[in-house]
Amino acid sequence: MKSRVYIALSVLLITASYSFAVDSNHGKVTLLETPHRVCWYQGAQYSEGALIKQFDLLFICSHKYSNQPQSQLVWLKANKEGQPIRLDPVKTIRVN
Repeated sequence: MKSRVYIALSVLLITASYSFAVDSNHGKVTLLETPHRVCWYQGAQYSEGALIKQFDLLFICSHKYSNQPQSQLVWLKANKEGQPIRLDPVKTIRVN
């Protein structure tokens, strides 16, 4: 009896560890535990550092905040060398 219980628990644990989530829109199997940090453009994924050109403007996939390397990736305007143009104002803390 104990061996049947152990076998049933083993099968249950193995099937639970191989559970996947299916994205019906893209037809790809994606693990829930591994989110991808990417920029999206016209339904395609682009990794950090990717450059796209729209009209006469150049955009780069980069971090939203330059001082937070784990922040989300967004499309930022880039200069001719491909470096992001950040418009973050210099923030200071004032103590009275």
